[in-house]
Order: sequence, then C-alpha cells, then structure tokens
Amino acid sequence: MCRLFGQHAHPGFDVAAPLCTAPNALRIQSHRHPHGWGIGWYADGRPELRRGILPAHEDAAFVRAAAEARSPVVVAHVREKSVGDVAPDNTHPFVHGRWLFAHNGTVARFATEASVREAVEAEIDADLRALILGTTDSERVFYLFLSALRARASLEGASLADVQAAFRETTEAVVGHADHPGVAKPTSLNLLVSDGRLLAACRRGRTLHLAAEAGPAHAFVLASEAIGEAARWEVVPEGGFVGTEDGARVHRASSL
Repeated sequence: MCRLFGQHAHPGFDVAAPLCTAPNALRIQSHRHPHGWGIGWYADGRPELRRGILPAHEDAAFVRAAAEARSPVVVAHVREKSVGDVAPDNTHPFVHGRWLFAHNGTVARFATEASVREAVEAEIDADLRALILGTTDSERVFYLFLSALRARASLEGASLADVQAAFRETTEAVVGHADHPGVAKPTSLNLLVSDGRLLAACRRGRTLHLAAEAGPAHAFVLASEAIGEAARWEVVPEGGFVGTEDGARVHRASSL
C-alpha cells in the first residue's frame, strides 16, 4: 500500500541510515512499494521537499535527498499506488504551509464511485479544495485534515490535542462517506503529519511502529515497519494516536 517514516530527533540523528542503509531501510521497502518516493524536512522553519516517481531503490536522488535532510523533523514515504497514477502530484509527502502529510492506506470505494469522491471533497474548505493538484484520495484526506484542524486552532500554533481531534474528525468523516456494512475493503487511514515542531500519527487499518528514546540523544521515530536492529520498536495499537512536540516526551492514546 505504502510505507511511512517520520522522526523527531536530536541533531546528530543519522536519517540516512533508516532511509537508505539500515536493515529494512525505507529504500529496501521500496522494492515492494515502487511507485515513487518523497522526503521532507525543515530549513528555517519551512518545509524542504524532494520527490521522485522512480522506485527509491533505483533512484540516486533518493540517497542524495536522505543525505541532505538535516533537521530534527524528517518525514518520508515510499508509495505503492492504489488510487491515482504514478505522477509527481500524487507523490507523498504533501505540503501546505508548514505542514507535511503522508498517508498509508486507501479510502474505500474512492477509486470506483464518484459519490464517495464528491462527498469527501465537499468536506474540505473551499479555498483548500482549490489547491488540490493530483488524483489521490490521500491528498484530499490531507486537505480535509487541515480543514478540521484550522476549525479549532491556528495552523501556525496547533497543539497535539488539536491534531488528535482533527485526526478523529477526519477519520469519522471519511469513513462515514466511504464505508458501509459489508464493504469488501474498509477504509484504512494511517496518517502522519508535522509542522516542523510537532510530529504525530494515527493508526487505522495498517501497521505502525514507534521507537522512542529520551535524554540528550532523544529520538522519536515512527515507521510502518520496524527498521534496523538496535532500536526498540513497539507496535502502536489499532485506532491509536502517538505524537511528540520535542522528540523526547511522547504522548500516547489508545484511541482518537
């Protein structure tokens, strides 16, 4: 479906290892998820984004971007397309202002039923709806999340609690439109977001793992699959939420 990676870590954290060289690095996972890649990080508080439509394991630009990504927060993604062609505008992470967003999963019936697509888009604020560039369900879920978030907080000063609530409202809206009793493949919404200060994710329908180390060498790392051999990974429970504002203190919730 796709694979996510997000980290909020101390300045010496080597993001190139989990992205490129560690056992089961994201680049290795791209053999099974070959439909493009993206790496986002922050410079002077603003997102820097590199994306490609080749498989990450075949694209030297992925390695260069991993080496270039030098900020406490990094968000990365390798795609296995379910909705939308392989194209730059369909490649994660998506960006708006300070926000980076990646999705692992599929909105049920989105690709086959116009009524689902129209209902999800109708939930997005009109000015944000006008910014949609691609054809994925994921980009629309991003702008729906931003619509829900800014209804309760400034996009420049949202808290983890605000993000958690916006995740809940986004999930409820999408599932309400897309799923019905007996749907063959229910909606899956593993969502990962950052504004360069906080990093948060929720799990619905796909795997999600967390490795968190406190202290001076703190690192808060989220990934669809465990990466490397040294990190102590824990499974985020189905329906759960995890986030941090500083990379050291972890907020966990068993449900949205």
